[in-house]
Amino acid sequence: MGRRKKRRSKRGFPVSVLVGLHEDRAVFWKIYSEKIKPEQVIKRGRKRKNQDEKQLYHFHEEIVNLLRKIIKGGIRSIVLVNSPKTEYNQEFFEHVEHHHQWMLKKGPQQAVFAKLEGNASNAEELFKLVQYELFQEKVEEASNTESSMIIKDLEEILNRSDRFGKILYKIKPIEELIDHKWKKYEQKPNYLLLTDTFLNEHPQKNRIHRIIQVAKNNGIKSKIIYSESDAGKRLKQLGGMVCYIIYD
Repeated sequence: MGRRKKRRSKRGFPVSVLVGLHEDRAVFWKIYSEKIKPEQVIKRGRKRKNQDEKQLYHFHEEIVNLLRKIIKGGIRSIVLVNSPKTEYNQEFFEHVEHHHQWMLKKGPQQAVFAKLEGNASNAEELFKLVQYELFQEKVEEASNTESSMIIKDLEEILNRSDRFGKILYKIKPIEELIDHKWKKYEQKPNYLLLTDTFLNEHPQKNRIHRIIQVAKNNGIKSKIIYSESDAGKRLKQLGGMVCYIIYD
């Protein structure tokens, strides 16, 4: 008898990234719509109370470098969680304010930060954390704010001339654009956007998943937006799926 294939557990679509800041490490978790998965651990080298300013600076820079990759991959909502009775969240956020304004200024790399007190250094601690209603609220708030920022870019194209940008609404032209063999000098779309309802209920679901995967392979950001959010309702008015480009 052949081996039975193990079914992969459903993780859903990316929502946010969680960064647990603790005395001796920073622990990254990817938050998906169906589950949370560990991403990476960055060690301080020594406990926080024994770190000098230079060591703290380099620790924060390592966190920023990883967040930079995550943001470029399309996730811009970041939930910071620090151990109770500590100020690790504030320390890191002040580092961002002083050294990485690109994460706070309006633009394609702008991040949304939410702060929360708790422990997230391992799976057991995380399981307890996600039970709190406040955790769910913070994740939803950050993700919805990120979606609203993206929709504002979309609205700007709608309200300006064709020379400013372009929006595609139909599956076939979107698919053709995503499948394009991009040359280095060509400008790629800013975003592929769709609602979770569009993805889950579309009769050609596999085709939609393929478009999302090809977009990822081609370095094009995609964002799945909850239909019940304000951004999701607006996207639904536009058909549930769009791809847009803002010309340089």
